Amino acid sequence: MRQLKPEVVQERKRHLLQWIVHYYIKTSKPVSSGLIAEEAGLDLSSATIRSILQDLEDEGYLVQPHSSSGREPSDKGYRFFVDYLSDVQRLAAAEKDSIEEQYRRRIGELDTLLVETSKLLSRVSQGAGMVLSPQAKRQTLKRLEIISLGGRQALGVMVTEEGLVRHWPLQLAFAPTARQLGAINAFLNERLRGVPVEKARALVTANLGAMEREFRALADMAAEMVEEFGRSAAPDSLYIDGADNILSQAERFGDLKEVQSLMRVIGQKGRLAEILEREVHDAGRNDQPARVRVRIGEEAGLPELKSASLVTHVYRHGGRVVGVLGILGSKRMEYSRMMGLVDYVGRLVEGRLSEWDEEDAS
Repeated sequence: MRQLKPEVVQERKRHLLQWIVHYYIKTSKPVSSGLIAEEAGLDLSSATIRSILQDLEDEGYLVQPHSSSGREPSDKGYRFFVDYLSDVQRLAAAEKDSIEEQYRRRIGELDTLLVETSKLLSRVSQGAGMVLSPQAKRQTLKRLEIISLGGRQALGVMVTEEGLVRHWPLQLAFAPTARQLGAINAFLNERLRGVPVEKARALVTANLGAMEREFRALADMAAEMVEEFGRSAAPDSLYIDGADNILSQAERFGDLKEVQSLMRVIGQKGRLAEILEREVHDAGRNDQPARVRVRIGEEAGLPELKSASLVTHVYRHGGRVVGVLGILGSKRMEYSRMMGLVDYVGRLVEGRLSEWDEEDAS
């Protein structure tokens, strides 16, 4: 009997596994040797197909849920398929036009941009779109203002260099004059512009003694202001849209318990945010160029995601990694298209942030 070269055997395995994963993603049907012989067009005998299937199962790329059923890809099989996609698929021109339309208008706040981005990712992918915003405490202050609303009512406004805008109501201890408000705003902005949010409170406290005697009564207001904006600067930093897409495709994620566990994680946000924050930290530390990352099943680090895949892309501003966006969907997602989508939208967000810098400088 003629012995095939090892590289030929491996190539046959790769081609067959790629076909199986692609077929399963499209149909969700287990794949049998008879189906492969009829539809795959690989010019292999039934005996050869059965032998390769057994090898792939023994190596952990395929699983057979029932002895009488066909095979399905395991997480290892999905991982092979994703890694095999050496080039990210280009989005169709019409789809690109639709995405770009979302970014043609000026969006005044970073929050608004990120909310719209999560909605866009959800709508185009039919999965859950996610965007992790820059960590507020690590951003640098551009403007901090108290705006009088009359009497003891005021509005606090914070703007960071990265584009984050926060505003919140303030109940003051007394009704300040316009001169007093002007002085406190000048005091805050003179000392805090370009300072990281997380260091602002200590800096203000250390400089309160520098205020003119007639404004010493405003010291408590300044301390309270910085304390309050420190709390207001840290709302939910993870924007998620499209959880209903998960429910509408529940059959793609496994049994009801798995879907319920997945929905709980999406609703809580915190554990998903931790995964994405680690990615931002790792990308910033390694100073790697922005790239698409795919995590399949429990590769993400959460058992509740065992029936899902997470496709992400870190985005940068001013040369620094500031956030990450992505799609959470079924392991049967169309990987090449989702990877292309996340990569493209990530670059659009970076482009919009750069445009804001140019507009502010002009």
